[in-house]
Amino acid sequence: MSTLRAIVRREHGVAMVLVVSLYAMLVLLGVTLIATVLGEGERSASAVQRSASFQSAEAGVDDYVAKLVDDPLYYGHYVHPGEATRQASDLTTVSAGQTWAYDLTWSYPNGNDTWRQLSNGYEYSLQIFPPTGTSPTLRIVSTGRRQGSATDVRRVEVYIRPSSIADFQRIVNGNVNWGPGATTYGKLYSAGSISHEGAAQGNIYAEGQITGSVAMQNGAQRYDVDSNPDIRSEIENPINFASFLTSLVDVQRAAEVGGIKLDDSTKAAWRLTFVSDGTVQVQSCTAPGGNPVYQNQPTCSTVPGSPFPVPANGAIYAAQTAIVQGQVKGRVTVASNDDVVIAADIAPVTPGDDVLGLNAYDDVIAASWGPVNLTWQAAVLAQTGTWWGAGGSAGHDTMTFTGSAVTQDGGSWSGMFETRNYYYDETLLFLPPPWFPTVEDVYTVALFRELKPS
Repeated sequence: MSTLRAIVRREHGVAMVLVVSLYAMLVLLGVTLIATVLGEGERSASAVQRSASFQSAEAGVDDYVAKLVDDPLYYGHYVHPGEATRQASDLTTVSAGQTWAYDLTWSYPNGNDTWRQLSNGYEYSLQIFPPTGTSPTLRIVSTGRRQGSATDVRRVEVYIRPSSIADFQRIVNGNVNWGPGATTYGKLYSAGSISHEGAAQGNIYAEGQITGSVAMQNGAQRYDVDSNPDIRSEIENPINFASFLTSLVDVQRAAEVGGIKLDDSTKAAWRLTFVSDGTVQVQSCTAPGGNPVYQNQPTCSTVPGSPFPVPANGAIYAAQTAIVQGQVKGRVTVASNDDVVIAADIAPVTPGDDVLGLNAYDDVIAASWGPVNLTWQAAVLAQTGTWWGAGGSAGHDTMTFTGSAVTQDGGSWSGMFETRNYYYDETLLFLPPPWFPTVEDVYTVALFRELKPS
């Protein structure tokens, strides 16, 4: 009996040990599960916050690109409301939301000292790095975070470039010809056919056919309806020339709010002389005998207040003919609801930093009373006409043009200048004139990546 009681007590003790052990295991398991759930909740919340920070950084990029769609030179005109404080090369600081009236060289001495709040409790801060001749893309660095937080910070870096009509040395909304001895240096595009008897150092694109004994140099290729691959392999859709027509209205509106607008129906033209100090002299002109101002030199008088600073937003609009010449300091487009007349040499003060666009509703014309040898540099758009020389060959020798020309019709300078040199300005690949039209995708993303938070 005593033996039985001993066995019972021993079994009872073992059971108690098992119960206690099981209870301890359940307690430990419960604590572990609670810790795991809490940890997963914290990690989940952190993941949500990090994801939201990343999205806020992307929102900063998207907002900046939206500004560039309206104004491809936005970075040269304004400091974005969500952008850190810039410091110009002369050490002047310009805060977020203000106009930028300096060159394309700046720094961010205070780091990300400006944050733009979003409606979801997050914010972003931008730093912008403009394109250069050696780096022809715009760099955007956007940092996102919870408002006021120093944790869960995400940074993205994007390199983009605009697709402008100034990417092409020549765009014609029809057929165009280059004769023997002609050398073209940039991309050529025709909505019709191209006949080229000279040499081409840039690609040739024709919606019709490319004919002639053109010598393709420096790896340049030709693309038309019959080539293999054809033009659609390079340019997804035909360039819509009609879409360029709105650019004149864009310049007019910009001139009204922050540029120079010239409109007087009693005047035949406005003469604009750009000066190397960053100003433009403005004169109103009458045409002797009622002749076009490109045939006979007009009589001009200085308007009150001239000279004017080149507008920070780069917009000058003339409702009548615009006569242009001089040394351009700044980034500006002159648009005319009539013709643009080239009176004398035109050049940027600093190539690669200063740029001029000429946007004419009708024609772009070299004045017959202009210099014997004409040298000019610009991006040209003739919306409903062409470009040409008004003077006869007598008294004129050489024209040297550097830039890009987009015209409704072909045009010719052979009737005025015996020697004609056409060069492409590679600055236009990364610095198109303000308010110049874009083609196809507005912006091409060259790189998108995430950076370390600091």
